[in-house]
Amino acid sequence: MVALGACSTDRPTAPEARRLVPEAPSAAFNMGTPTETYLVRSTNGGGVSATSASIAALGARVVRDIAPLGVSYVQGLSEAGAAQLAASPGVTVFRDRLVQMIPPSPGASATFLSAASGARATGTDQSSAQFFAQYQWSLKVTRANLTWTPSNGGAGETVCVLDTGVDPGHLDLNGRVDPTKAFSVILTPRFASDAVVEDYNFHGTFVSAQITSNGIGMASVAPNANLCAIKVLSQDGAGSFGDVLYGMYVASLMGADVINMSLGGYADVNLDGPFLDLMQEIIDGARKRGVLIVAAAGNDGVNLDDIFSVFGVLHVPSMMKDVVSVGATGPINQLNFDVLAGYSNYGGLFALDLVAPGGTGGRPGGVTADYIISACSRFAFGGACASGVRYLFGNGTSFASPIVAGAGAVVESNVGSMPTGQLETCLRGTAKWLYPGNVYGKGRLDVRSASLCSGK
Repeated sequence: MVALGACSTDRPTAPEARRLVPEAPSAAFNMGTPTETYLVRSTNGGGVSATSASIAALGARVVRDIAPLGVSYVQGLSEAGAAQLAASPGVTVFRDRLVQMIPPSPGASATFLSAASGARATGTDQSSAQFFAQYQWSLKVTRANLTWTPSNGGAGETVCVLDTGVDPGHLDLNGRVDPTKAFSVILTPRFASDAVVEDYNFHGTFVSAQITSNGIGMASVAPNANLCAIKVLSQDGAGSFGDVLYGMYVASLMGADVINMSLGGYADVNLDGPFLDLMQEIIDGARKRGVLIVAAAGNDGVNLDDIFSVFGVLHVPSMMKDVVSVGATGPINQLNFDVLAGYSNYGGLFALDLVAPGGTGGRPGGVTADYIISACSRFAFGGACASGVRYLFGNGTSFASPIVAGAGAVVESNVGSMPTGQLETCLRGTAKWLYPGNVYGKGRLDVRSASLCSGK
């Protein structure tokens, strides 16, 4: 075991200037594989009903809809039929895509730790959690631990995690997940596990326990928040853009206060306009309902500002308007905690809002304590965590994002209600400034400072 070292006060060194300029965007970015589902949108005033007859006449069927936005999810439609529909006035047709939204192989260490069963922590103070003192530098760097006692701990707030599902029976998640708000929205199952909310990958459980936990094995950012879990990714970490869009829409309708999406893919602003327009409308609708949306910036280690400027390619949902985009920091041998992690995408002009601890990865001989520790799903790793008391180490912007999402829940809980725009401004404006801003955005999350924001 490696003891946690003191935080360094040295100014971090900026990463090397990395400019990704491949011959063509498709050579560098996984744009996904077309599925058999089309999204058909009618803006001619008739909405979904206006196109349903035309869809049926083409031998296709509507399998899902977002009626307020005039969107139908259609299967059984040929390319010729899609072209015929698209030729109708006020109708837009675009094909859904299956994208590897988290790495195909787990970004997690095979080193598992077990926690002794114990009573759930009382109140918001989780300093007695078994692994907090030794491994959870992420909570100390962001001063989340200094926020436990003075805050409400996210009480009354619901954070909805769109991911690979969750393990609601894990020692530190038992009772934290609202069973009425935990289900799968995967439209076309590729695995038997796609039909249930249980997490057969590991990712969604790992993300969820950082937001809120029982404080037994591990501490969390918002100890009193509630979790909702919407499965949009299969056990291999892949999912369709259509399912993610629907998950966002459903989460906002269910009363989510915060949505966390530790996932992402790439979209071309010239080719994917209809898809991006729909995504933005769903984001706008959620925001009007008071939902804070937080997303991971991705793990390709590239400058997203350059990708957008040179190719017109966006990392989505992180680069969409009114989404808080989060990059990752990680220490080296428990020193220099605010250095950008080598895998983290970056760019503070169009891409990142701020950064948060995501852990260090890819360094031979790196110490385990430089990673992030979190709950291991009972259904993942071939049953290695079946006891429900095991934890593992991981790294990625996926694990920086939920720290920010948890902080959003804490801030809003403290003031009772805060306009979403003001909450976003609070998180960015109270971050610790890191040089240069075109790498780190507004800086590194500071939960304690954010918790002092006023709702007035």
